Amino acid sequence: MMRTSRTAALAALGLVGALGLAGCSDAGASPGGGDDTFTVAAFTAGYGTPVGKSILDQFVQEGRDRGWDVTLYTSDFDYDKINSDLQTAISQGVDAIFAGYPDPRQIGPLVSAAKAADIPIFSIDGGVEPNDDFVLDVTTKQQQIAELTVEALGEAMGGLEGKDVMVIGHDPHVGIMTRSGMAEDLLRDAGANIAGGSIRQVLAPATSQEETLKFVTDYLQANPDGLDGVWTGWDHAAVGAVQAIREAGRDDIYVTGVDAIGLALDEIKKDGPFLATVIQPWPDVLAELLSHMEAYAASGELPSTNFIETDVELVTIDNVDQVEPTD
Repeated sequence: MMRTSRTAALAALGLVGALGLAGCSDAGASPGGGDDTFTVAAFTAGYGTPVGKSILDQFVQEGRDRGWDVTLYTSDFDYDKINSDLQTAISQGVDAIFAGYPDPRQIGPLVSAAKAADIPIFSIDGGVEPNDDFVLDVTTKQQQIAELTVEALGEAMGGLEGKDVMVIGHDPHVGIMTRSGMAEDLLRDAGANIAGGSIRQVLAPATSQEETLKFVTDYLQANPDGLDGVWTGWDHAAVGAVQAIREAGRDDIYVTGVDAIGLALDEIKKDGPFLATVIQPWPDVLAELLSHMEAYAASGELPSTNFIETDVELVTIDNVDQVEPTD
């Protein structure tokens, strides 16, 4: 990504700043123990998802508990709005930016503005590899998610060779796109057939349960005996798949999800089609990130590494009673 000159970037930001922004603090705060309040502009484009909302709300509360001035900017995957809002916040003066579940492909304008103003961006789930746009990105191991869930499907089915498995993804979310692609590769390598030939793409997380219900219902109507499993990149999609399977009277089709939300745990406890989900320990991820932001707020010290991956945990009928919902 080409970086504009500092003078040109700040001049452009000055024009944007004329628009004004309610809720942001005045410019001039300085990390490292100055008198001014440490100010943070936090954003997410996925506030409509339960896990995203929960973690962003927790960040805002944790920041305010530390005496920080935190302003949260959200959208329904409208990155034009996010980029505009954050450029304005940067022009008005913030000390740091917190990115919650961002799509690195969509935030170029705000990243350029932050770099020009020497404002660090701390992120959670901002990609699947180190990215110099962030001074730190803490995320979960996508390969581990794919391996655990695909292995669970294989064990339940008595092997994957010749089995028909539908894969449900959502490419606008980098993590889901990555683990869905990994799962597809693992399934193919094990000899499974991808139902429909490729990953089925949900348009919006907010409607993913209904969309997946339709995907699976339509497929089973056209192929009554042609489905052995459904791999989904997150739990609401998995719940939709389970609903379609039950309505078709096919409790022998196995489904996996990701996130360990309450709905998913309830379904797993029924010991039916919903076979397994995965705990991504977002509270732990957030705690890790907050420790580094605290260090920066206190002394201006930046993290020594810009990418940290954390382990995940598979949830099945064997351990579901010991698991708390993540939403």
